[in-house]
Amino acid sequence: MGRFFALAALALCAVSGWAQQDQAKWHLLIEPKFMHPEVSMPISGAKSTVLVAGYMDADGDPQYFAKKDWDGQGLNWDTFRDRAAQNATEKKFHAELIRDTHKVVQYAAITSEDPLAATMILSPDFLKKFKDIFGPTVLVSVPNRFTVFVFPGLASDYQNYAPMIIRAYQESTWPVSLEVFEISDAGIKAIGAFDTN
Repeated sequence: MGRFFALAALALCAVSGWAQQDQAKWHLLIEPKFMHPEVSMPISGAKSTVLVAGYMDADGDPQYFAKKDWDGQGLNWDTFRDRAAQNATEKKFHAELIRDTHKVVQYAAITSEDPLAATMILSPDFLKKFKDIFGPTVLVSVPNRFTVFVFPGLASDYQNYAPMIIRAYQESTWPVSLEVFEISDAGIKAIGAFDTN
Protein backbone atom coordinates (compact mmCIF):
# COMPACT_ATOMS: atom_id res chain seq x y z
CA MET A 1 0.00 0.00 0.00
CA GLY A 2 2.88 2.36 0.84
CA ARG A 3 4.34 1.76 -2.60
CA PHE A 4 1.02 2.80 -4.20
CA PHE A 5 0.98 6.12 -2.32
CA ALA A 6 4.61 6.77 -3.23
CA LEU A 7 3.87 6.21 -6.92
CA ALA A 8 0.74 8.35 -6.72
CA ALA A 9 2.72 11.17 -5.10
CA LEU A 10 5.41 10.86 -7.77
CA ALA A 11 2.79 11.07 -10.52
CA LEU A 12 1.22 14.12 -8.87
CA CYS A 13 4.62 15.84 -8.75
CA ALA A 14 5.14 15.11 -12.45
CA VAL A 15 1.75 16.62 -13.34
CA SER A 16 2.30 19.71 -11.22
CA GLY A 17 5.79 20.06 -12.72
CA TRP A 18 4.21 20.22 -16.17
CA ALA A 19 1.62 22.67 -14.90
CA GLN A 20 4.45 24.94 -13.86
CA GLN A 21 6.46 24.50 -17.06
CA ASP A 22 7.68 27.80 -18.48
CA GLN A 23 5.37 28.61 -21.40
CA ALA A 24 8.08 30.94 -22.73
CA LYS A 25 9.88 27.74 -23.81
CA TRP A 26 6.98 26.47 -25.92
CA HIS A 27 7.58 26.38 -29.68
CA LEU A 28 5.70 25.24 -32.73
CA LEU A 29 8.17 23.00 -34.57
CA ILE A 30 8.29 21.87 -38.18
CA GLU A 31 9.45 18.26 -38.18
CA PRO A 32 9.57 15.10 -40.30
CA LYS A 33 6.60 12.79 -39.98
CA PHE A 34 8.95 9.80 -39.62
CA MET A 35 9.86 10.99 -36.10
CA HIS A 36 6.29 10.00 -35.07
CA PRO A 37 5.59 12.92 -32.70
CA GLU A 38 2.68 12.19 -30.38
CA VAL A 39 1.15 15.66 -30.75
CA SER A 40 1.23 16.91 -34.33
CA MET A 41 -0.89 18.75 -36.86
CA PRO A 42 -0.80 18.29 -40.65
CA ILE A 43 0.44 20.97 -43.03
CA SER A 44 -1.85 21.48 -46.01
CA GLY A 45 -0.57 19.43 -48.94
CA ALA A 46 2.38 17.94 -47.02
CA LYS A 47 3.04 14.22 -47.11
CA SER A 48 6.18 13.92 -45.00
CA THR A 49 6.24 17.01 -42.78
CA VAL A 50 4.09 18.02 -39.79
CA LEU A 51 3.76 20.79 -37.24
CA VAL A 52 4.68 19.59 -33.76
CA ALA A 53 3.93 20.94 -30.29
CA GLY A 54 7.33 21.31 -28.68
CA TYR A 55 9.35 23.02 -26.00
CA MET A 56 12.98 23.69 -25.16
CA ASP A 57 14.42 21.47 -22.45
CA ALA A 58 16.93 22.52 -19.78
CA ASP A 59 19.81 21.79 -22.18
CA GLY A 60 18.34 24.04 -24.87
CA ASP A 61 17.23 21.20 -27.13
CA PRO A 62 13.79 20.97 -28.75
CA GLN A 63 11.55 18.25 -27.35
CA TYR A 64 8.11 17.02 -28.37
CA PHE A 65 5.11 17.18 -26.06
CA ALA A 66 3.97 13.73 -24.98
CA LYS A 67 0.25 13.15 -25.52
CA LYS A 68 -0.34 12.59 -21.81
CA ASP A 69 1.33 15.92 -20.94
CA TRP A 70 -0.61 17.74 -23.68
CA ASP A 71 -3.89 16.27 -22.44
CA GLY A 72 -2.90 16.87 -18.81
CA GLN A 73 -2.41 20.57 -19.59
CA GLY A 74 -5.82 20.74 -21.26
CA LEU A 75 -4.16 22.26 -24.33
CA ASN A 76 -5.60 22.70 -27.80
CA TRP A 77 -3.87 23.82 -31.00
CA ASP A 78 -5.28 27.37 -30.99
CA THR A 79 -4.10 28.06 -27.44
CA PHE A 80 -0.72 26.46 -28.01
CA ARG A 81 -0.13 28.21 -31.35
CA ASP A 82 -1.00 31.62 -29.88
CA ARG A 83 1.34 31.12 -26.93
CA ALA A 84 4.16 29.63 -29.00
CA ALA A 85 3.90 32.53 -31.50
CA GLN A 86 4.99 34.86 -28.70
CA ASN A 87 8.25 32.90 -28.51
CA ALA A 88 9.07 33.24 -32.22
CA THR A 89 12.76 33.37 -32.95
CA GLU A 90 13.08 34.95 -36.39
CA LYS A 91 14.86 38.08 -35.14
CA LYS A 92 17.92 36.03 -34.10
CA PHE A 93 18.74 34.94 -37.63
CA HIS A 94 20.46 36.69 -40.51
CA ALA A 95 19.56 35.89 -44.11
CA GLU A 96 22.37 35.86 -46.66
CA LEU A 97 21.04 37.05 -50.04
CA ILE A 98 22.49 35.05 -52.92
CA ARG A 99 22.65 36.99 -56.21
CA ASP A 100 23.31 36.02 -59.81
CA THR A 101 25.91 37.65 -62.08
CA HIS A 102 23.45 40.48 -62.76
CA LYS A 103 23.16 41.16 -59.01
CA VAL A 104 19.56 39.91 -58.93
CA VAL A 105 18.68 38.10 -55.70
CA GLN A 106 18.01 34.42 -56.44
CA TYR A 107 17.35 33.19 -52.92
CA ALA A 108 18.04 33.81 -49.25
CA ALA A 109 20.00 31.31 -47.18
CA ILE A 110 19.61 31.16 -43.42
CA THR A 111 21.92 28.92 -41.43
CA SER A 112 22.47 28.77 -37.70
CA GLU A 113 23.64 26.46 -34.93
CA ASP A 114 20.37 27.20 -33.15
CA PRO A 115 18.06 24.15 -33.39
CA LEU A 116 15.07 26.51 -33.65
CA ALA A 117 16.26 28.04 -36.93
CA ALA A 118 13.70 26.10 -38.99
CA THR A 119 10.83 27.29 -36.81
CA MET A 120 11.29 30.85 -37.99
CA ILE A 121 9.17 30.09 -41.07
CA LEU A 122 6.19 29.61 -38.73
CA SER A 123 6.57 33.06 -37.20
CA PRO A 124 3.79 35.55 -37.97
CA ASP A 125 6.50 38.04 -39.01
CA PHE A 126 8.50 35.73 -41.30
CA LEU A 127 6.84 36.82 -44.53
CA LYS A 128 7.33 40.52 -43.71
CA LYS A 129 11.10 40.06 -43.78
CA PHE A 130 11.04 38.93 -47.41
CA LYS A 131 8.06 40.75 -48.98
CA ASP A 132 10.16 43.66 -50.23
CA ILE A 133 12.68 41.27 -51.82
CA PHE A 134 10.53 38.42 -53.14
CA GLY A 135 6.96 39.71 -53.14
CA PRO A 136 3.85 38.65 -51.17
CA THR A 137 4.43 34.91 -51.64
CA VAL A 138 7.64 33.01 -51.00
CA LEU A 139 8.73 29.42 -51.49
CA VAL A 140 10.65 27.84 -48.65
CA SER A 141 12.78 24.75 -48.21
CA VAL A 142 13.69 23.47 -44.74
CA PRO A 143 16.15 20.62 -45.31
CA ASN A 144 17.18 20.45 -41.64
CA ARG A 145 16.63 22.15 -38.29
CA PHE A 146 19.50 24.56 -38.90
CA THR A 147 18.92 25.62 -42.52
CA VAL A 148 16.22 27.53 -44.40
CA PHE A 149 16.23 28.55 -48.07
CA VAL A 150 13.77 31.22 -49.25
CA PHE A 151 12.89 31.71 -52.94
CA PRO A 152 10.56 34.11 -54.75
CA GLY A 153 7.07 32.73 -55.23
CA LEU A 154 6.88 33.87 -58.85
CA ALA A 155 9.37 33.19 -61.64
CA SER A 156 11.47 31.10 -59.28
CA ASP A 157 14.15 28.67 -60.41
CA TYR A 158 14.21 26.90 -57.06
CA GLN A 159 14.38 23.48 -58.76
CA ASN A 160 17.88 24.39 -60.00
CA TYR A 161 19.06 24.25 -56.38
CA ALA A 162 17.85 20.70 -55.75
CA PRO A 163 21.37 19.22 -55.31
CA MET A 164 22.23 21.81 -52.63
CA ILE A 165 18.98 21.24 -50.73
CA ILE A 166 19.08 17.44 -50.99
CA ARG A 167 22.67 17.47 -49.70
CA ALA A 168 21.68 19.70 -46.74
CA TYR A 169 18.92 17.21 -45.93
CA GLN A 170 20.94 14.01 -46.33
CA GLU A 171 24.05 15.22 -44.48
CA SER A 172 22.21 16.46 -41.40
CA THR A 173 21.75 14.63 -38.12
CA TRP A 174 18.40 16.46 -37.82
CA PRO A 175 16.78 16.40 -41.29
CA VAL A 176 13.37 18.03 -41.61
CA SER A 177 11.96 17.91 -45.13
CA LEU A 178 12.53 17.77 -48.87
CA GLU A 179 9.10 19.31 -49.44
CA VAL A 180 8.75 22.84 -50.78
CA PHE A 181 6.38 25.14 -48.93
CA GLU A 182 4.52 28.20 -50.14
CA ILE A 183 4.11 30.89 -47.51
CA SER A 184 1.71 33.77 -48.04
CA ASP A 185 -0.79 35.79 -46.04
CA ALA A 186 -3.06 32.75 -46.35
CA GLY A 187 -0.57 30.59 -44.39
CA ILE A 188 1.72 27.69 -45.23
CA LYS A 189 1.14 24.80 -47.63
CA ALA A 190 3.30 22.23 -49.35
CA ILE A 191 3.42 22.53 -53.13
CA GLY A 192 5.87 19.79 -54.06
CA ALA A 193 9.09 18.05 -53.09
CA PHE A 194 12.63 17.56 -54.32
CA ASP A 195 13.22 14.12 -55.80
CA THR A 196 16.28 12.19 -54.62
CA ASN A 197 16.13 9.71 -57.53
